[in-house]
Amino acid sequence: MRNGAQIVLECLRAEGVELAFGYPGGAIMPLYDALEESGICHVLTRHEQGAVFAAEGYARATGKVGVAIATSGPGATNLVTGIADAKMDSVPLVCLTGQVRSHLIGTDAFQETDVFGVTLSLTKWSRLVRAIEDLPGIIAEGFYWARSGRPGPVLIDIPADILRATAEFRGPVSFIPPRVHQYRGAESTFAATLSAVLQQAKKPVALVGAGARLSGAIADLQQLLDLLNIPTFATVHGLGAVKQDSPYYLGMVGMHGTRAANMALDETDLLLVFGARLDDRVTGDPSRFAPHARIVHFEIDPAQLDRVRTCELPVIGNLAETIPAFYREAERTLLPDFSAWRAVACGPERAEPRNPGLAHPTKSFLQQLFSRMPNDGTILADVGQHQMWSAQVYRGSSPRGFITSGGLGAMGFALPAAIGVQLAKPATTVLSVSGDGGFQMNIQELATVHRLALPIKMVIIDNKYLGMVRQWQELFYKRNYAETDLSDNPDFVEIAKAYKISAALIAEEEFLDPASTDDVANRLDRFLASSQPELLVFECHPEANVYPMVPSGASLSEMIFEVSEEK
Repeated sequence: MRNGAQIVLECLRAEGVELAFGYPGGAIMPLYDALEESGICHVLTRHEQGAVFAAEGYARATGKVGVAIATSGPGATNLVTGIADAKMDSVPLVCLTGQVRSHLIGTDAFQETDVFGVTLSLTKWSRLVRAIEDLPGIIAEGFYWARSGRPGPVLIDIPADILRATAEFRGPVSFIPPRVHQYRGAESTFAATLSAVLQQAKKPVALVGAGARLSGAIADLQQLLDLLNIPTFATVHGLGAVKQDSPYYLGMVGMHGTRAANMALDETDLLLVFGARLDDRVTGDPSRFAPHARIVHFEIDPAQLDRVRTCELPVIGNLAETIPAFYREAERTLLPDFSAWRAVACGPERAEPRNPGLAHPTKSFLQQLFSRMPNDGTILADVGQHQMWSAQVYRGSSPRGFITSGGLGAMGFALPAAIGVQLAKPATTVLSVSGDGGFQMNIQELATVHRLALPIKMVIIDNKYLGMVRQWQELFYKRNYAETDLSDNPDFVEIAKAYKISAALIAEEEFLDPASTDDVANRLDRFLASSQPELLVFECHPEANVYPMVPSGASLSEMIFEVSEEK
């Protein structure tokens, strides 16, 4: 005999769960009562949003399912942002929430919320448990859907009385998925068809997205790209999937992508998309996206097809299977010579125009910091200007080395997510980069960092503004900086010290002072080498902007460059 809480935890162990993140409360209390003997390590965060972001960080770093636990009502609703983030970025996640007792559901009981209904559009699969006997099957099915196909979040809502009830437990079960009709958008002969399409192309390019990382097909993709040798670029989630020193690699594409990548995408006549959903930050004006191109879309989720443009050839399936199939066909085919196109697309004249009189201290600071990171280190970026500066200067070649909230753009993501990454990879250097606005959204997780003595390296880019919003206000709203002024920011160094975390500050003026070069370099080395958690605040110019930039509604060919901006 087992009670519901014990059954849940034994089923979690059967799914390989070793670590969970959460925050207790009344309706979920029976589960916490059973935790001690479960063999599962639980991390108490200081807010439920911190728990779900930490679970995401763990999942993003390992590819395993992250687990977050919360109580009913406000505990459950505090998970919603993280659930939406996991849905947008295809993160395998299982959220377990307590619910009021079964007979109270629908009575507006204390801390009752219909979290099943609230998250219905944000989850891949969800269930409200109705009987203790259903728990093993529901948990097994939930983990299956979190992992399978395009990964994503699952919610299991469990009433308190079911967690307390007892029943005979014969052990965890396995879920056998139903047989479904397979999507036939791509015929089995797609590889030969694609080779024929490639023969007709004059200016082919490749776009790499998160799917390459999620599928585990990085080595196969790299082999294919080396064979094709065509201009290649990545989305923010595709960073690290292509070797940075590859002669055909043009960097990040999209709103703040490189000039070379955006121009090549605007001119191409054949676009090969490997696991990217082509959202508006990548495409710009969808009616003018890749206007001359036929599109071949490698994708595991048919729902992602034809969202922006009709694709010429959909290739549905796991990239770990479809990329090798294409490689085998391309290897035995005499490919056209694309060297002339590659020379133009990758040539030095495609670099961003530069004004020698304009300094880029924040990007330079991040470059110096990132260059000191070990090859297996992980960089997490929060959301805002610093996120795009970080993406622009990132040069790692680890497919899970750069982690950010891309689709949802959730401020406050980086610090708690870094907790999950550091626990998943205790021997890895983990660097979290946040803005002064986003950092304060989950600043309470400094307590979690201290409590666990996690050697996370935390950087705050402090410009005393909600920087990205202010940049748009400057460029498109006549400098009406409505409610973006953060000049009353607290002293982050002193706050970190209050949490018993070592902290320091580097001002932009000090960084730019030639007399301070050696001192700053030594401080950065000591910062990253420390075996303890460290916080470093970099105070930058309040009106520093991220360039290049594609304005909203513009095409990728209509980039704005810093050289044209009057300071």
